[in-house]
Amino acid sequence: MRPALAAVLLLALAGCAAPRYVYERRNATPAQLDRDLEVCRREGFRPSRFAVWPSNRYDWDVVNRCMERKGYQVRPPED
Repeated sequence: MRPALAAVLLLALAGCAAPRYVYERRNATPAQLDRDLEVCRREGFRPSRFAVWPSNRYDWDVVNRCMERKGYQVRPPED
């Protein structure tokens, strides 16, 4: 019974993980990407949102729109 419970808990926690995105912009350096992403994360941060993981306190739609305004193409990662 315990392995089944552990599997259910693991799946539940995996569902709580933050979405991942790839941000691409021609001629953007890694440092520029980090700065732009930090600015957009501040814009999308929701401190009142309950989250198991801190990264789930972000409104990723807001973050992604911000990055698009800065000229980045936003897409999910290829698995």
